[in-house]
Amino acid sequence: MPEFPPRVTTPVKILIGLLVVADAGFGAALALGLLRGLSPWLIGGAYAASVLVALAAFRVSRARELKRGFASLRDLTVGDEGLRLPAGTLSTRMVPWSQIADVTVRRSARFGDGHLRDALWLDLVTGGGIESSVQRYAPRGRLTPAPPQRRQFEQTAILDPALFDAVVERLRKELRHRQLHAQLRAPRLREY
Repeated sequence: MPEFPPRVTTPVKILIGLLVVADAGFGAALALGLLRGLSPWLIGGAYAASVLVALAAFRVSRARELKRGFASLRDLTVGDEGLRLPAGTLSTRMVPWSQIADVTVRRSARFGDGHLRDALWLDLVTGGGIESSVQRYAPRGRLTPAPPQRRQFEQTAILDPALFDAVVERLRKELRHRQLHAQLRAPRLREY
């Protein structure tokens, strides 16, 4: 995983850089008096157009990067039966919805690259917890190293903080929906 998650694509960075250089050159030409007789509306329109193009390119690129990050999240599978999570290097585990009490965020325990990050956990109705391999990105300078005796599995999905929070919120909504659905389908006993 790279040290810094990508915010926008490289072509968009180049486009924004070119627009900044073009705007600076246009402003320098105006300041030196090389361009005379231009309407203030034309000058303002040219600057506004370059800002709008840069903003639109940034927003589209950022949305694509978040969508790509969410689509590449294969470590967590939501199904009708429950959630499928990695249990080790080449194995998975299915956790039924009826066994999940809550979706929380705690420090990683088993998965990671030797550093402690916030990870997505499933709190069970029995009181235990299961760690998923989905983790929140943080710069390495702010991370604490994991104790050397702990067993670590390298396969992790380190997500941008906004995407990580969106995944947690989506799973909480899905869990609440499943719990409500289970309560409504439960048979009711009539008292006589």
